Amino acid sequence: MNRALGAVVFLLYLAAVIINGGCSSSPKATVPIPSVTIMSPEEREVVDYLEYTGNTAAIETVEIRARVQGFLTKINYEPMARVKAGDLLFVIDPRQYEAAVKEAQGQVEARESAYKIAKIDEDTAKSLETKEAVSWLKWQQAVARSGQARGDLEVATAQLENAKLNLEFTQVTTPINGRVSRNLVDIGNLVGAVDKTQLTTVVNDESIYCYFNLNERDLLLLKRIHQQESNEKLKAKKIPIRLSLADEKDFPHQGFLDFSDVKLNPETGTVQSRAVFANPDGFLLPGMFARLRIPYQKRKAVFVPDTAILFDQAGKYVLVVNEHNVVQAPRRIRTGREEGGMIIVEEGLTPADRVITTGTLRAKPGLTVIPVQTQSKSIQTDSKSEHGKQ
Repeated sequence: MNRALGAVVFLLYLAAVIINGGCSSSPKATVPIPSVTIMSPEEREVVDYLEYTGNTAAIETVEIRARVQGFLTKINYEPMARVKAGDLLFVIDPRQYEAAVKEAQGQVEARESAYKIAKIDEDTAKSLETKEAVSWLKWQQAVARSGQARGDLEVATAQLENAKLNLEFTQVTTPINGRVSRNLVDIGNLVGAVDKTQLTTVVNDESIYCYFNLNERDLLLLKRIHQQESNEKLKAKKIPIRLSLADEKDFPHQGFLDFSDVKLNPETGTVQSRAVFANPDGFLLPGMFARLRIPYQKRKAVFVPDTAILFDQAGKYVLVVNEHNVVQAPRRIRTGREEGGMIIVEEGLTPADRVITTGTLRAKPGLTVIPVQTQSKSIQTDSKSEHGKQ
């Protein structure tokens, strides 16, 4: 009995302790207000452009070939040297052609003498025929012999000019300014025996072309903007184009639209176009892959940092804080290109909005936050450089 009574008393005591503990009041824990970084979208002027890829080509390219047969006796240049039109590059053994010139000169002198004699006979026969001292037939025979001698002289003169031309061709020169490639034939080799042997190549690279295929939609856009119909007007307009090589992130090479074909390819829906770029240091080589940008309009645009843009299944959005520091519902946006770590927002934001740039994980729609205002990134965009160099 005593044990049972003791157990009952213990249970009553335990229940009283639990009841008293439950009735005692304790202070509630407070949740701190999160802090986030915000900024207003930056508005600035941008230049919209078309992007294409193309390949560079030389302004002029000439294959230097042997025009007469003979042994190569001299190479008068160093590979990759700059040459001017008329500079001597190769010499072909000229001795046989010098002899041919002398032979042709002798033939001309002989024909000149024969023609003089025939002409004297013609004049004499004409004078005697008028006095009826010789017959009309003999006079006509003298005229015919004189004409034949004159023809022989003309043939000999042409042969002399041809011999002089062949002698001139033994001095192989460049017809254009440019940079000369390596020699393809060494001294001592016979050239021009079967065909016109190629000796080297000269490339004019003081300026460089870049060919690309412009699609029909962009072609119409440029035509309506610039209202150009002829290539002459197109060159005069000098529509700016910028070029970037395979290892360049920016577009440092400035040029202009030089040519657009007169016919659209119906199979590809494109028209071949060409830009020209100054190349005084010869850095651009023919055959290079290049990216091109063609600016076509200027406009105002707003930028936000790429850290402010969030993604979900519905697409891209940002979080915006209202004037009461309350996070609004996700703001859906449409973005454009990136420039210097900032993203163009085409739709969904205005410069008056307050966009959360950091702390987005702590910011939930409907939650009050402590906003910390920051300045936008100071960047030099491609659009500014485009604007400054147009």
